[in-house]
Amino acid sequence: METIEKFLDQVPRAVLLPASTPIHRLFGLEKSMGYVEIYVKRDDMTGIGPGGNKIRSLEYLLGEAEKRNCDIVLTAGPEQSNLCTLTAAACAKLGMRCELIHNSSEPKRKQGNLLLNSILGVRSHFIGEKTTKERNVYMDELAHRYEKDGHRPYVVRNGATTGRGALGYVAAVREMKRQCEHMGIKNMTIFAPGGNGGVAAGLIYGNETMGNPFHLVIVSVEDDKETLTAHVQEVIQELTEITKIPMKRKAEEAAEITDRFRGDGWGVNTKESTEEIFEFARTEGIFIENIYNSKVVVGMKTWIREGRTSGPVCYLHTGGFGSLFAQYDE
Repeated sequence: METIEKFLDQVPRAVLLPASTPIHRLFGLEKSMGYVEIYVKRDDMTGIGPGGNKIRSLEYLLGEAEKRNCDIVLTAGPEQSNLCTLTAAACAKLGMRCELIHNSSEPKRKQGNLLLNSILGVRSHFIGEKTTKERNVYMDELAHRYEKDGHRPYVVRNGATTGRGALGYVAAVREMKRQCEHMGIKNMTIFAPGGNGGVAAGLIYGNETMGNPFHLVIVSVEDDKETLTAHVQEVIQELTEITKIPMKRKAEEAAEITDRFRGDGWGVNTKESTEEIFEFARTEGIFIENIYNSKVVVGMKTWIREGRTSGPVCYLHTGGFGSLFAQYDE
């Protein structure tokens, strides 16, 4: 039976990460909490554009696009979408044409990720206040028009949360496993965000198929636990169809999934997550943003305070730095 590591070595991949992202100690946080061995996995330092987790997904998605000889890459998101900016930056590196679809009106002043998109020279389609479903219909119609004109478009769907996109975080498990072996770290608990489920699915599937080197806590930043778990399980099923390597357990058995810190959902801060934006930066000199990262840090710190962890803990920083500049007016 083929192993997941052998599969990762054979599947098409566009190499975007210049190297493994660092794992390092958070000494300031350790001191303030009175807890030894708190780490951060710096996936905000993935080397393309402003950095972030989507680069890992894009390695496998754009690898497939290259294999198919696609000449236009399309993706969609809200105007401050990190995926859109990182897709544009990755395509620039690979010499691929990229176009973005935003379900908003074009603002008079470009800031945050929209400014970065402009610098990258990517074409952006602003289609007005539309639902996500309507935005996706527009993207599919645009892809069809390009096909009729003789192009070969590749569509990055669902925020890169697909089975193929999740391969990025399957590979990240292997990367972290090797790093921890080199650093002499054992029995680490990793705290990671659960949005639409792509990062979580890749981590859970990779961890399970590599012998469970880590304990995983998935902190929902959007949906209730039942909804997030269903999303994660769907992506894991897609992963299994691609790799032909099944998981022995269900997602909720292979990781702890919590919706305790999500507040009112995506993009809606809690009091604690708002405070964490400032506290984390002033303790460690590392910036986190409002949508995903701050709620994960709150979850990790709560776990520590409640005595629910023993041994090393690690916060997976998924990036989003570009959007931070549009999340505050001062």
